[in-house]
Amino acid sequence: MSGAVHRALVRLPADARGRTRVEVTEVRTPRLEPGDALLAPVTAGVCGTDWQILRGLRDDPTPVLGHEGVARVVESGDTGLPAGSLVTVNPTHPGDPSFLLGHNLPGLWAERTRIPATAVRAGLVLPVPEGADRPGVAALAEPLASALYGLEIALAVTRPAAMVVWGDGIVGRLARDAWQRELPGLATLLVGHGADAVHPRDAGLPELLAALPAPVGVVIATPRTATREALTAVDRHVRGTLLVDVHAGLPPGPVPLSSGEADVAALRAGNCGGEPRPPRVHHVDRPAGPLLLYGHRGVSGGHLRTAVDLLLQQGEPSGKGVLTHEVDLTGATDLVNSVLESDRRAAGGRRVLKAAIRMGRGDDG
Repeated sequence: MSGAVHRALVRLPADARGRTRVEVTEVRTPRLEPGDALLAPVTAGVCGTDWQILRGLRDDPTPVLGHEGVARVVESGDTGLPAGSLVTVNPTHPGDPSFLLGHNLPGLWAERTRIPATAVRAGLVLPVPEGADRPGVAALAEPLASALYGLEIALAVTRPAAMVVWGDGIVGRLARDAWQRELPGLATLLVGHGADAVHPRDAGLPELLAALPAPVGVVIATPRTATREALTAVDRHVRGTLLVDVHAGLPPGPVPLSSGEADVAALRAGNCGGEPRPPRVHHVDRPAGPLLLYGHRGVSGGHLRTAVDLLLQQGEPSGKGVLTHEVDLTGATDLVNSVLESDRRAAGGRRVLKAAIRMGRGDDG
């Protein structure tokens, strides 16, 4: 493969506002070391974290993003991964922080992606059934797996009577569907900017939060710039036992709460890749009732397999239209750059919840 090249969606130098637009560029296909795997991504997702990186809100260095998707094996040496087989990649290595696909290593927004031997040996390249490369499966499996992990942690602690989803993007909507499927009759409040959500600045929101029956489970799935506001609001207004999954990222350091401070970013890292068991949950005594605070970083292979199976069996969750855009590499360039230019998560007259990029040489849009 020494002379081979492939196309990739490559980030350009940051502009004055820190935004990195993208362009389709031919890049050299990497040489493989023993134990590496070379994949040909078929379908990749565009994640909320990707948008944060593109907007300069995170300093992840890789020129090629993409940590969600499904690929075909091109070369794998003696790894046991058959050439031509369909796989997904768990983007987080719990034991090796140097492997974070699409963050500090080139990701899946390319026609070829190298997965290093350490990740292959750790079982992060997972075989999936035929059909898993469909956009409605490939682009949604990792965020659904993340939502399922958060639900698993919640149920290890209590059985909520009500749920608040703060953030009506892809993870928030998938989490709402997963919780409602597991807990029929669950009272649910969606907070966000969509037509079916209560706006975070709505004057009636505090009263709605206070009226929810306890225990109340909360999934905070906002952009990282809004995480503290959401956590502070539910801590202030929800009565009784409050269980909060801080799914969204936030800067390190203490966050003021009604009963002191907590380093929520550190708490989020307490659960990683399905470990430990039982999960870590931080208990805070507060006047309105106990606050049980947790998060997680990365999912397990089991979570990813479960998510793929659910999507293959049931199709797009609840038919909610969470997969809003399907594009090829050229179309992805237009979509990403137009969103960055407008500062709104909209393209083609529609809000971008989840976009799927179809790869391949000779894709036709």
